Amino acid sequence: MQMFSTAFCGMGYENGERIHKVCCSVFPPLNTMPSLDSRSGISKDHLLPEMCGSILGNRIFGGKYAKLYEFPWMALISYNRRYGPQFECAGTIINSKYILTAAHCVVNKNIRDVRIGEFDVSTDMDCEYEAGVYPNCENHIQNMRVEMAIPHSEYRRMPPTNDIALLRMQGEIDFSHSNVEPICLPITPELKNKVLDFKTGTVAGWGVTETGTQATKLMKVDFPVKSNSDCKMYFRNLLNQRFNESMKTMKNQFCGGEFGKDSCSGDSGGPFMIKDFYKDVSRYVQYGIVSHGPKRCGSDTPGFYTDVTKYINWILDNITD
Repeated sequence: MQMFSTAFCGMGYENGERIHKVCCSVFPPLNTMPSLDSRSGISKDHLLPEMCGSILGNRIFGGKYAKLYEFPWMALISYNRRYGPQFECAGTIINSKYILTAAHCVVNKNIRDVRIGEFDVSTDMDCEYEAGVYPNCENHIQNMRVEMAIPHSEYRRMPPTNDIALLRMQGEIDFSHSNVEPICLPITPELKNKVLDFKTGTVAGWGVTETGTQATKLMKVDFPVKSNSDCKMYFRNLLNQRFNESMKTMKNQFCGGEFGKDSCSGDSGGPFMIKDFYKDVSRYVQYGIVSHGPKRCGSDTPGFYTDVTKYINWILDNITD
């Protein structure tokens, strides 16, 4: 039974009925040495769930619509504005209490709440239609109050440095619904040491599309990570060579995108994900957080992402039961 539960990897549909999907792997188990709290030396891996990142099997420029249950870890961060609440950043569920996002989405911001389980912000009932199949619909969302915002203590806006933050929820996120699940983080040695150059990943969000409008429905786009040397060149150009220390900040970032494909305003804090093997099961693993990029969406200049592998210890240090 335990083996079955770890092999469970999402929901699917067959003849109009919802079925559980099981992923079987011939790959050997990953080395799962526990990640330690850097201050106490005590393993805190148990605070990150084993059931995460199921594969259902765009700030999105050049993207396409996601499927209804494809990215159930996506969260929308709402802010208090004079004209009413406004969704302006995204994040990801990493366990029942915490959302992972970008520091620039948290610092000096008036956060209203975090929405969990959203797909189409313009409708109360989100439905997918397939020819000859009964509509697949979902209307359960959770609006969570934030108990504590935890930006990285050494975050800097310019040049962008340590652009990572956690939001601790007041209550516990309810995982009993199919549209809510945590994302996997690269906590094993193999995943933490993965070379991302030229690997293709996915960004999801509700950001600006190629028409210049805000997407109401969750979108996604796939593109490759650029080489570290290319990223350094783009980063220097993006900052107009104003900062001598700009190259130092690149060690905890990577960049990616293609002409006509990248993430745009509104996906800040969202995930860059790669399908990978997490504890011997194929799952989505979050390797990046949407951080910054060119003002012109879909240009030749790539977007930049906080490298999550460099902050696993920071994340574990800052989450509690």
